[in-house]
Amino acid sequence: MSHFQASRHFDRTSSRMKAETRESAALEVRDEIEAERRGIDDRTARLRAMRLARENEKS
Repeated sequence: MSHFQASRHFDRTSSRMKAETRESAALEVRDEIEAERRGIDDRTARLRAMRLARENEKS
């Protein structure tokens, strides 16, 4: 393998590793965002239920 071929192989390998790292980081961020969203949705549902219970008590 010539120096040029070895260099191109290294560049492709390096690019592939960078892409895999970015993809992995993106998946981690997505998972964190989804977990936060589920937490917010749960809190919203609890608050909505509390509000409805208060409104039903007044009725």
